Amino acid sequence: MAQAAKAAPSQPAAINPAVQTLMSVIQKRRSVRVYKSGKVSDAQLNTILEAARWAPSGANTQPWEFVVTRDRKKMKRIREIYDNEWRQRKREDPVNYKGLKKDYVGDVSVIVLACGDPRTKAVYLTTRQQADREKLFQASMANAVQQMMLAAASMNLGTVWVSVREEVEPELRKLFQVPEPLRLLWVVPIGHARSWPKAKPRRAVWDFAHMEVYDPKKLRPDSEIRPWPKN
Repeated sequence: MAQAAKAAPSQPAAINPAVQTLMSVIQKRRSVRVYKSGKVSDAQLNTILEAARWAPSGANTQPWEFVVTRDRKKMKRIREIYDNEWRQRKREDPVNYKGLKKDYVGDVSVIVLACGDPRTKAVYLTTRQQADREKLFQASMANAVQQMMLAAASMNLGTVWVSVREEVEPELRKLFQVPEPLRLLWVVPIGHARSWPKAKPRRAVWDFAHMEVYDPKKLRPDSEIRPWPKN
Protein backbone atom coordinates (compact mmCIF):
# COMPACT_ATOMS: atom_id res chain seq x y z
CA MET A 1 0.00 0.00 0.00
CA ALA A 2 1.33 3.39 -0.92
CA GLN A 3 2.26 5.61 1.96
CA ALA A 4 -0.18 8.41 2.66
CA ALA A 5 1.12 11.79 1.67
CA LYS A 6 2.37 13.86 4.56
CA ALA A 7 0.16 16.75 5.48
CA ALA A 8 1.58 20.14 4.64
CA PRO A 9 2.64 22.15 7.69
CA SER A 10 -0.11 24.41 8.85
CA GLN A 11 0.32 28.09 8.19
CA PRO A 12 0.05 30.50 11.10
CA ALA A 13 -3.33 32.13 11.26
CA ALA A 14 -3.46 35.73 10.15
CA ILE A 15 -3.54 38.12 13.08
CA ASN A 16 -6.52 40.42 13.26
CA PRO A 17 -5.45 44.03 12.49
CA ALA A 18 -7.07 45.22 15.72
CA VAL A 19 -4.89 42.77 17.68
CA GLN A 20 -1.81 43.95 15.81
CA THR A 21 -2.65 47.54 16.69
CA LEU A 22 -3.15 46.67 20.35
CA MET A 23 0.13 44.75 20.52
CA SER A 24 2.02 47.60 18.86
CA VAL A 25 0.74 50.01 21.52
CA ILE A 26 1.63 47.60 24.34
CA GLN A 27 5.14 47.20 22.91
CA LYS A 28 5.50 50.95 22.36
CA ARG A 29 4.80 52.02 25.96
CA ARG A 30 7.89 53.15 27.83
CA SER A 31 8.83 54.65 31.18
CA VAL A 32 9.73 58.14 29.98
CA ARG A 33 11.94 60.25 32.23
CA VAL A 34 13.04 63.01 29.84
CA TYR A 35 10.38 65.33 28.41
CA LYS A 36 10.18 68.28 26.04
CA SER A 37 7.68 71.10 25.80
CA GLY A 38 4.37 70.37 24.15
CA LYS A 39 0.77 70.37 25.26
CA VAL A 40 -1.39 67.39 26.06
CA SER A 41 -4.75 68.53 24.72
CA ASP A 42 -8.00 68.30 26.65
CA ALA A 43 -9.21 65.72 24.13
CA GLN A 44 -6.12 63.58 24.72
CA LEU A 45 -6.46 63.91 28.48
CA ASN A 46 -10.13 62.91 28.32
CA THR A 47 -9.21 59.84 26.25
CA ILE A 48 -6.61 58.85 28.85
CA LEU A 49 -9.10 59.21 31.69
CA GLU A 50 -11.76 57.36 29.69
CA ALA A 51 -9.34 54.45 29.34
CA ALA A 52 -9.01 54.36 33.12
CA ARG A 53 -12.78 54.41 33.44
CA TRP A 54 -13.04 51.07 31.64
CA ALA A 55 -10.42 49.26 33.71
CA PRO A 56 -11.47 46.05 35.49
CA SER A 57 -11.81 46.30 39.25
CA GLY A 58 -12.68 43.97 42.11
CA ALA A 59 -16.49 43.66 42.37
CA ASN A 60 -16.64 46.61 39.93
CA THR A 61 -15.89 48.94 42.83
CA GLN A 62 -13.93 51.38 40.64
CA PRO A 63 -11.83 52.58 43.61
CA TRP A 64 -9.88 55.19 41.65
CA GLU A 65 -9.94 58.94 42.12
CA PHE A 66 -7.64 61.04 39.94
CA VAL A 67 -6.48 64.57 40.72
CA VAL A 68 -5.30 66.25 37.51
CA THR A 69 -3.11 69.34 37.39
CA ARG A 70 -1.62 71.56 34.71
CA ASP A 71 -0.50 74.13 37.31
CA ARG A 72 3.23 74.87 36.85
CA LYS A 73 3.61 75.95 40.50
CA LYS A 74 2.19 72.65 41.72
CA MET A 75 4.49 70.74 39.38
CA LYS A 76 7.47 72.68 40.69
CA ARG A 77 6.40 71.86 44.24
CA ILE A 78 6.07 68.16 43.39
CA ARG A 79 9.62 68.25 42.04
CA GLU A 80 10.85 69.89 45.26
CA ILE A 81 9.08 67.28 47.40
CA TYR A 82 10.69 64.39 45.53
CA ASP A 83 14.07 66.12 45.40
CA ASN A 84 14.05 66.63 49.17
CA GLU A 85 13.20 62.97 49.69
CA TRP A 86 15.99 61.89 47.31
CA ARG A 87 18.55 64.07 49.10
CA GLN A 88 17.50 62.76 52.50
CA ARG A 89 17.80 59.13 51.47
CA LYS A 90 21.13 59.82 49.77
CA ARG A 91 22.45 61.38 52.98
CA GLU A 92 21.30 58.35 54.97
CA ASP A 93 23.00 55.86 52.63
CA PRO A 94 25.37 57.67 50.23
CA VAL A 95 26.97 54.46 48.96
CA ASN A 96 24.11 52.07 48.39
CA TYR A 97 21.14 54.29 47.63
CA LYS A 98 20.54 54.19 43.87
CA GLY A 99 17.14 55.87 43.62
CA LEU A 100 16.44 57.88 40.48
CA LYS A 101 15.74 61.59 40.73
CA LYS A 102 12.28 62.79 39.71
CA ASP A 103 13.13 66.20 38.25
CA TYR A 104 11.10 65.41 35.13
CA VAL A 105 7.83 65.81 37.04
CA GLY A 106 8.23 69.55 36.53
CA ASP A 107 8.67 69.28 32.76
CA VAL A 108 5.41 67.71 31.61
CA SER A 109 2.08 69.04 30.38
CA VAL A 110 -0.12 67.16 32.85
CA ILE A 111 0.34 65.33 36.12
CA VAL A 112 -2.23 62.88 37.43
CA LEU A 113 -2.26 61.89 41.10
CA ALA A 114 -3.75 58.41 41.38
CA CYS A 115 -5.69 57.97 44.61
CA GLY A 116 -7.65 54.97 45.80
CA ASP A 117 -10.60 54.69 48.15
CA PRO A 118 -9.84 51.76 50.51
CA ARG A 119 -13.44 51.69 51.74
CA THR A 120 -14.27 49.81 48.55
CA LYS A 121 -12.47 46.77 49.98
CA ALA A 122 -15.48 46.13 52.21
CA VAL A 123 -17.49 45.26 49.10
CA TYR A 124 -15.38 42.18 48.34
CA LEU A 125 -17.92 39.92 50.02
CA THR A 126 -16.35 36.63 48.93
CA THR A 127 -12.95 37.61 50.33
CA ARG A 128 -12.55 37.43 54.08
CA GLN A 129 -8.80 37.91 54.49
CA GLN A 130 -7.59 41.51 54.69
CA ALA A 131 -4.45 40.72 52.70
CA ASP A 132 -6.57 39.33 49.85
CA ARG A 133 -8.75 42.44 49.89
CA GLU A 134 -5.62 44.58 49.64
CA LYS A 135 -4.46 42.58 46.61
CA LEU A 136 -7.75 43.22 44.82
CA PHE A 137 -7.62 46.90 45.72
CA GLN A 138 -4.06 47.37 44.49
CA ALA A 139 -4.71 45.36 41.31
CA SER A 140 -7.80 47.43 40.54
CA MET A 141 -5.84 50.66 40.86
CA ALA A 142 -2.91 49.32 38.83
CA ASN A 143 -5.29 48.23 36.06
CA ALA A 144 -6.64 51.77 35.73
CA VAL A 145 -3.19 53.37 35.67
CA GLN A 146 -1.88 50.85 33.14
CA GLN A 147 -4.79 51.54 30.81
CA MET A 148 -4.09 55.25 31.12
CA MET A 149 -0.50 54.64 30.11
CA LEU A 150 -1.47 52.53 27.11
CA ALA A 151 -3.94 55.16 25.95
CA ALA A 152 -1.19 57.78 26.26
CA ALA A 153 1.26 55.62 24.32
CA SER A 154 -1.29 55.19 21.52
CA MET A 155 -1.11 59.00 21.09
CA ASN A 156 2.71 59.09 21.27
CA LEU A 157 2.64 60.51 24.79
CA GLY A 158 5.10 59.43 27.45
CA THR A 159 4.26 58.39 31.01
CA VAL A 160 6.02 56.83 33.98
CA TRP A 161 5.05 55.30 37.34
CA VAL A 162 6.17 57.47 40.27
CA SER A 163 5.47 55.86 43.62
CA VAL A 164 4.02 57.89 46.47
CA ARG A 165 6.09 56.66 49.39
CA GLU A 166 5.46 57.42 53.03
CA GLU A 167 8.13 60.12 53.03
CA VAL A 168 6.33 62.25 50.43
CA GLU A 169 2.70 61.32 51.04
CA PRO A 170 1.81 64.00 53.66
CA GLU A 171 3.11 66.89 51.55
CA LEU A 172 1.41 65.64 48.38
CA ARG A 173 -1.83 65.15 50.30
CA LYS A 174 -1.67 68.74 51.52
CA LEU A 175 -0.73 70.12 48.09
CA PHE A 176 -3.69 68.46 46.38
CA GLN A 177 -6.07 68.68 49.36
CA VAL A 178 -6.77 64.94 49.25
CA PRO A 179 -9.10 63.97 52.10
CA GLU A 180 -8.91 60.96 54.35
CA PRO A 181 -9.47 58.07 53.97
CA LEU A 182 -8.22 58.16 50.35
CA ARG A 183 -4.78 56.68 49.77
CA LEU A 184 -2.20 58.32 47.51
CA LEU A 185 -0.56 55.64 45.38
CA TRP A 186 1.15 57.05 42.29
CA VAL A 187 2.02 60.26 40.51
CA VAL A 188 1.72 59.86 36.73
CA PRO A 189 3.41 62.53 34.57
CA ILE A 190 2.06 62.77 31.01
CA GLY A 191 3.90 64.63 28.27
CA HIS A 192 5.94 64.56 25.10
CA ALA A 193 9.10 62.46 25.27
CA ARG A 194 12.31 64.26 24.40
CA SER A 195 13.62 60.90 23.28
CA TRP A 196 11.63 57.67 23.19
CA PRO A 197 13.54 55.08 25.24
CA LYS A 198 14.58 51.90 23.49
CA ALA A 199 12.85 48.71 24.51
CA LYS A 200 14.65 46.78 27.21
CA PRO A 201 15.15 43.05 26.66
CA ARG A 202 12.29 40.86 27.80
CA ARG A 203 12.23 37.27 28.93
CA ALA A 204 11.03 34.88 26.25
CA VAL A 205 7.41 33.76 26.67
CA TRP A 206 8.34 30.14 27.30
CA ASP A 207 10.83 31.14 29.98
CA PHE A 208 7.91 32.17 32.22
CA ALA A 209 4.93 30.31 30.75
CA HIS A 210 4.13 26.81 32.04
CA MET A 211 1.63 24.37 30.56
CA GLU A 212 -0.70 22.59 33.00
CA VAL A 213 1.78 22.52 35.89
CA TYR A 214 4.81 24.53 36.91
CA ASP A 215 8.04 23.38 35.26
CA PRO A 216 10.65 23.41 38.08
CA LYS A 217 13.48 23.58 35.53
CA LYS A 218 12.35 27.13 34.76
CA LEU A 219 12.61 28.35 38.34
CA ARG A 220 15.26 31.07 38.30
CA PRO A 221 18.14 30.79 40.75
CA ASP A 222 18.56 33.51 43.36
CA SER A 223 21.40 35.01 41.31
CA GLU A 224 18.95 35.87 38.52
CA ILE A 225 16.44 37.68 40.75
CA ARG A 226 17.45 41.20 39.78
CA PRO A 227 16.30 44.05 37.57
CA TRP A 228 15.87 42.54 34.11
CA PRO A 229 18.37 42.80 32.61
CA LYS A 230 21.01 44.29 34.88
CA ASN A 231 23.00 45.91 32.05
